[in-house]
Amino acid sequence: MNLHFENWIHEQKISEESLILFDESIMCYRVGAYRASFLMSYLGFMKALRDRLLKSDKPSLVNEHDWEKVRNDLRDDKIWEDIVLKTIQEKEKKKAGSKEIPRSKVFLISNDLIEEIPYWRKKRNECAHAKETIIEHSHVETFWLFLQSNLSKFVVNGGKDALLNKIEKHFDKKYTEPNSDFMHLINQIPLVVKSHEIPVLLKTILDDYVELYDDPKKQQYLFWKSIAYTPDKKLYSCFLEFMKLDNNIFCEFISVFPDKLVEFIEDTSLIRLFWTDLLFKKVGPYCDNFWNLVHTLLVHNKIPTLEINEFIEKISRYLGSWGLPDDEQTIVLKKHGIFSILRDKIFESGVLNRNGGYSYANNNANKIMYYLKNNSLDTLIVQELNEFFIGFRFGEFYPLMQKYIKDTPNFINLFREIASKQDITLCNFFKEESAKEVSEV
Repeated sequence: MNLHFENWIHEQKISEESLILFDESIMCYRVGAYRASFLMSYLGFMKALRDRLLKSDKPSLVNEHDWEKVRNDLRDDKIWEDIVLKTIQEKEKKKAGSKEIPRSKVFLISNDLIEEIPYWRKKRNECAHAKETIIEHSHVETFWLFLQSNLSKFVVNGGKDALLNKIEKHFDKKYTEPNSDFMHLINQIPLVVKSHEIPVLLKTILDDYVELYDDPKKQQYLFWKSIAYTPDKKLYSCFLEFMKLDNNIFCEFISVFPDKLVEFIEDTSLIRLFWTDLLFKKVGPYCDNFWNLVHTLLVHNKIPTLEINEFIEKISRYLGSWGLPDDEQTIVLKKHGIFSILRDKIFESGVLNRNGGYSYANNNANKIMYYLKNNSLDTLIVQELNEFFIGFRFGEFYPLMQKYIKDTPNFINLFREIASKQDITLCNFFKEESAKEVSEV
C-alpha cells in the first residue's frame, strides 16, 4: 500500500532525477532507515529546486551576469546544493530608511519560509555526518508535511510582468483548462512587488486581465472574491487601499461585496461622498445589493440627523425598481420613517384617483404592495383603494392585488370591516363575490 506522501510526490511536476531520490527515501523509510530516508528526501527537494532554477528565466531582482554564474554553478556537482541553499536565503538589500522587509531575490517565498530552511539543513547534516542526534520516523514525516505545504511555493520570481503573463494565460482557455485553481497566482501577488505597489498592481489586473463579474459561478468573480476575503493580512490591507484608488473601483467592488462597506465606515469623507452621490450615480437601484448598502449606512448611523429625512425620501423613489428590502432591512427603514413618506406619496396625495392614476399604480405596483404588506390598513387607505378599483381593470398592479387578497385573508377581512364601520360602499373588486371569483381564476 502506497504512503500518502508517495502518492502526492508522484503527482508533482518534478524531474525524474528528483523523483528517484524521493523513491529511495520512501524505500529507506519502509525499512526503518530514517537517517537515509531524511537525507534522500532533502536531496530530492534540493534537486527539484535546482531543476526549477535551471529552467526558469532570470529573476527580476538579479542581474544578468549574476544569474548566469548561478546557472553555471548549479551544473557543478560539487557545489550545486550549496548554490540552491544560497538562492533560497539571498534577499534584496534593505534601503536606508525603508520600513519594507527585504524579500527573497530569487524565489517568490515569504521570509517565514526562508527562516525554516536552516532547520532542515541542520537535520540534513545530522543525518549525513552520523551525529549523535536521534532521527526517527517523525522527523521524516514532518519534513514530508513541510514539502506538501510548501514545495509549490518555491516559484522563481520573474517579477510583476511574469505574474501578469501567468494571470493572462490562466484566464485564457487556449492555455488553461476552465475552472483551474488560481490560488497560486494570488499567493504570488504580495511577493512580486513591494506592499505599497500592490494596490496599483491589483488595478492593473482589474483593468487589463481579470474583470469583476457579479456572477458567483464565474472564475473571475471567484478570483476577486478570494482576494477580497483573503486571510493574508498584508494582501487584504492592500486590497482595501486598492478599492480607494478611485470611485469607480470602490463602487464596483462595493456593489459585488457589500459587506466591505463596513471596512470604510469610519472614513468620514468617503462615506459622505458615497451616500450623497456614489450610491445613486455609480451603484444605483439596479444593483442587487442596493438595499444591503442602505442598511449598512443606517445601522451605523452614518446619515446626519438633519439630513436623514431627505436621504430616506430619496431612496424611497427606488423601491420596487429592481428589488425590495428584506425583513431585517425593512425594520430599519420603518424606524427611519420610510412608510410615512410612502403613505404621503401614494395615499394622502390622492395620486391614485387623479388623472394618470392608473399609470402611476402600474408603474409603482411593487412599491404599493410593499407598503400594504408592511403596514396596517386604515380608513384613508381603504377609501383610496376602493375608489381606485371602481374603474381599474388592467395592468401590473391588478393581478398583484388579486393574489394578495387571495393569499392574505386577514387583509381583505380588515378591509371590509373598516369599510363597514365607515359606511364606505365597497366596489366589486373588494366584495365577497369578487373575492370568490378571484380565488377561482
